[in-house]
Amino acid sequence: MSLRRDDNPPPYHDRSSEADPLIGPRKPYRRYRSPYVYVALIVLFIIAIMAFNFSTSLSNDPLDPDVRDRIRKDWDIELRQHQKEVLERIDTQKRWRLEDNERINLREQWGTEVERHNREVEDRLKRDEELKSHMHEQWEREVEEHKKEVEELRRREEQDRIILREKWSREVEEHEREVEERRKHEEEERLRLNMFWTDLASHTCTTYATREYTARLVNVPSYYNRRVEACMATPVKIHGVEYMPKWCEDHGPNNVVGHWEVDQHEPDCASYWIRYKNLGCISPGSGQRRIEHYLEHLPSGADWKEFCATTPASFLGMHFMGSEFCFQNKGGTYGHWVFDDESCK
Repeated sequence: MSLRRDDNPPPYHDRSSEADPLIGPRKPYRRYRSPYVYVALIVLFIIAIMAFNFSTSLSNDPLDPDVRDRIRKDWDIELRQHQKEVLERIDTQKRWRLEDNERINLREQWGTEVERHNREVEDRLKRDEELKSHMHEQWEREVEEHKKEVEELRRREEQDRIILREKWSREVEEHEREVEERRKHEEEERLRLNMFWTDLASHTCTTYATREYTARLVNVPSYYNRRVEACMATPVKIHGVEYMPKWCEDHGPNNVVGHWEVDQHEPDCASYWIRYKNLGCISPGSGQRRIEHYLEHLPSGADWKEFCATTPASFLGMHFMGSEFCFQNKGGTYGHWVFDDESCK
């Protein structure tokens, strides 16, 4: 191999240095392949495919005993499967026929039962209708009899009431006549005997604006045995007005005492409320408010509870006949009222 000498030196560049190689870069190596190789590969691939097809055709050849045996076995299997399916189909058809017969018998039985049921229903409806008609007739007879009995009973009760009313009227008239006769007799006897009151005296106040009075009935004969009746029938004049006694006490002929409770013209017995005080709501959300008053002008010796409960009060557009709650504190009497108030809710 001869070496070719390169007389031309490498070009000089400003950027070249002493470390750069003097021989230029080598070209990459490329391997050469012949086209016959590709042809041979294609021929081998075609031969392989043909061999595979040939072997496959030989395995399915009906002239081959093995193939025929295999086909015969497949036929036997298919035949047995077919016979099995035929038997199953026959059994199914038999079962269907039995079921059809059972359905037919059941349908006939149902038809018979329906007819029998319809006949029973008709018979029962007929019996019920007859029974209902009979009961209705019986009920009408009973109602008619009951009406007659009720009317007769009402007639008798009305007659009894009329008789009883007439009897009561006669008794009332007789009683009133007796009372009137007795009153007239007592009045005549009292006037004849000239009974009158003496020793009229006033006592303590019993309740609000009310005072008790007593007097003694005189000129009563010792033999007179209707002294209490004479006492209750004899009026007395107090403050220019005549009053009948409220009750009488009989302590003897000359000691018949009458009692009066006079609620007019008694200012000394009239207590009243002062010192209005709003104590506010009883409790938050209670819906009720409490008011307090002080009871003034309580009569000496009077029952403070009675006067507290009977002395009227008016406030906030409301009127009360007395206090709802009463108590005493340091010798004074106080009253409390509790009433509904929307502002306390």
